[in-house]
Amino acid sequence: MPDLFNKIGKFAGAAAETATSKAEEMREINKIKSEQNDMKNEYSSVKKKLADYVFKKYQDGTLEDETLKEFCSKMQELRDSIDALDEDIKEVKRDYEEKAAIRAEERNRL
Repeated sequence: MPDLFNKIGKFAGAAAETATSKAEEMREINKIKSEQNDMKNEYSSVKKKLADYVFKKYQDGTLEDETLKEFCSKMQELRDSIDALDEDIKEVKRDYEEKAAIRAEERNRL
């Protein structure tokens, strides 16, 4: 019987050691992932600043690199399209507001 308790104790000890080891591993991985996420955020920030800088040069007419000019031109086209879609959204909202106002007037007449 003491042999059985010894085996159970060793098994429980090994399980506890495994669980502790796994917890330490996860803690270390999470620490590294957190650092990695911080770097990814900083990378995105620097990338955006670079893009803004290059695009500003393009708008100022001081950008000389043809490949960058092509990218900037595409960005400008996309911005213009986005602005046009914003106007479409405003127009749709105005139309629906006008229709809602007309319906409200009709209800008030009843």
